[in-house]
Order: sequence, then structure tokens, then C-alpha cells
Amino acid sequence: MPSCQTGAALSNGPDQAADQKATRLLEMLRQVNDFRADRGKIYELPFVLAVALVATLTGAAGYREIGRRAADLPQCLLAQLGAPYDHFTAAFYAPGESTIRDVLTHVDADLLDLVTCAWIHECATRDHDGDLVIALDGKVLRGAWTDENKQVRLFAAMTHDKGAVVAQTLVPDDTNEITQVAGLVKNLRHTRGRTIATADAAHTQFRTAILLRKSGIDYVLNVKGNQPKLYRDVFGRCLKLLQETPGHEEEERSHGRIRRWAVWTTAVTDLRFPFARTIAVIRRDEFDLEGNRLTKEYAFIVTSLRGNRATPAAIHTHVRLHWGIENRLHYIRDTAWREDACRASTGNGPRNLATIRNLALSLLRLHGVRKVKETLEYIAGDRHRALQFMVT
Repeated sequence: MPSCQTGAALSNGPDQAADQKATRLLEMLRQVNDFRADRGKIYELPFVLAVALVATLTGAAGYREIGRRAADLPQCLLAQLGAPYDHFTAAFYAPGESTIRDVLTHVDADLLDLVTCAWIHECATRDHDGDLVIALDGKVLRGAWTDENKQVRLFAAMTHDKGAVVAQTLVPDDTNEITQVAGLVKNLRHTRGRTIATADAAHTQFRTAILLRKSGIDYVLNVKGNQPKLYRDVFGRCLKLLQETPGHEEEERSHGRIRRWAVWTTAVTDLRFPFARTIAVIRRDEFDLEGNRLTKEYAFIVTSLRGNRATPAAIHTHVRLHWGIENRLHYIRDTAWREDACRASTGNGPRNLATIRNLALSLLRLHGVRKVKETLEYIAGDRHRALQFMVT
């Protein structure tokens, strides 16, 4: 029988608290409706989803790996997750690959996303003070295909500060992520006037700006050639700014490069874009260690923020952290869980697997984890260690 000995990081806490570690998580998962009939059902839905989460926290990428990791879970961990008990063998038992595959393929993906993201949002903002800044961006699951022979695309919202996913939706085959902003915002719990959304140039649309502001959300958007009139207007105004001293400058050294950012901002009242109150230009210079210039790039920004919320330093922070969604979410899911290589394509499976990965990653982020892959290996060494990351 597997050992119930916990990891070193867990051994310092009171033993009587161990049974409560997964309580809030399981209560959250109970909000997901079980699509199965009661007759013949062995495992409760929250238990199967929790097992899939624990297996994902050990680095399992697909159904087969999740099933193998589930079979190796220690008895005490299975008990804490709510496993059924077999009196004949005197042991708790875990669901197999076929059960896990069936659940993740058929469970309501919209509801699973809504429930898990709302819970993560509550955990991420419990002691939050100030503006909540979220990045909006889409991702293609390159290994997953829909019935229309198109790749599965997801559109998500991630908090800038903690890197937790607080909303996600599926992009239908016959449209793009621009049309999904309304659905994403509808499922996003936010405080009017205290939430800021950042997005790339594809979302610099009149309808998007109006939708966000009517929802009480401010925006910070990139301006590029997909809006030629707006781009020419912002570019012309920013040319004058570049003759002045930057309002904010920053420099960092990494990977044998020196990177410098300079930011200029100015208030606007007559820009032909809904609710625009400030425009900005960010110049990014990159040098080698000898001081030779390698690249120079400009980013043009339009935002509904103004005054103290639209300082050059604030705009620089919002834009740089938005670019981080690729590294903090998409890249991590691809490298730690090999998401683009996952061939799951039946039913709701691709999206639900991504949701479980989002939940696992968000739990790690809420506990301050920066080295995700190393942490997954740490948990895989002793599956009971997953509990310390499930405490919220």
C-alpha cells in the first residue's frame, strides 16, 4: 500500500489540519453539474476532477498520463479527495484512464470554466487593494481539432500581478476572438471603475472599447496598422512628444543584452476613438554589452485611463506585463504540459484539459511559484505535496 508520509514542506504544519486542505477546492468543484446517471456511478464528479487536477500538478499532460498518475496516488491523498472505499480490499481506489477521459470529454466546459475561474478570481483578489489589471489574449491548441477540421482556439483573461487565469471561453470556428470579448467580460467578476483590461492591436476596435467602458472596465490597447486612421492620428501626435524628455525611463540587463525603455504620454480629448483619454509612445532600444544598438522599436498606445492612473510609469507597466501573458501562460502550458502536442480532440476534452491546466497553473501562481516545471517535478516526487498548493 502506498505510503502516507507527506513531503518535508508539509510536515511542519499541524496534522489535524491535513483533512481540510482540499475542502474549499472540492466545494468549488461540487458546483459543476454531473452529466452521468446515478445508476452504476462509482466516483463522484468532484473527486474525478480533483484527481485530474492532482495528476496535472505532477506534470501529466493527457488522458493516459493522468490515468497513470492517478493510479499511483497515495491512499491518504485519495481519502482526502473523497475516494470511495472498498471494504473487501481495505483500500481507497482511483478512477482509471477511461473514466477520466469520459468525464473530461463530456462535462460542461462552459460551466467548468465559469466555476473554476470565478473561484481563482476570488482567491487572487481576496486581499487585493487597488486596480485589478487583466490581460486578454487568445491561444490556439495546435494539436486539437474540431469537428469542422479547424484547430481549437481559446480566449482567456489573466491577472497581471499573479498570473492567474480568471476567465476563459471557446472561440467558435466561424468567428475570431474579437467577437468573444463580450462573453468573456460577462463571466468576469470585476469592480466597476477599478478594473483595467490590456489587449493587443487586434482588439483595438470601436466596439471593444465601447463594450469595455460600458462594463466599467478601462482599456489599454496597442495601435497598429489594422486601424490606419487611428494609427496615423496617434503617430502624428506622438512625433511631437518624441522631441521632449521621456516621462519614464527604465533599463535592464539579461541574456547578454541591455534593454532600455522610454515612455511619453499626453492627454487627449478629441481623438476619434471611444473614451480615449490618453495616448502614449514607448520606445524600446536593445544594445549588446559593448553598447552597440541592435534594435529600436516603437509601440503606440491608446487608453481610457487618465491623470494619476495614466502616468508614463503606469502605462509602461501595463504594456510590459501584458506582453508577459505569452511567457506566463501560453508558453508555460506548452512547455510544462506539452499542450500543443496533446492530440485530445473529442467533445469538450481539449478545452477541459486546458481548464484543468489553467487551474493547476493558477494555484501555483497564487503560492508564489515562479519555476513551474521544477515545481511539477517536486510534486511528482511525492504526490501528497500537491495538497500544499491546493490550500487557498
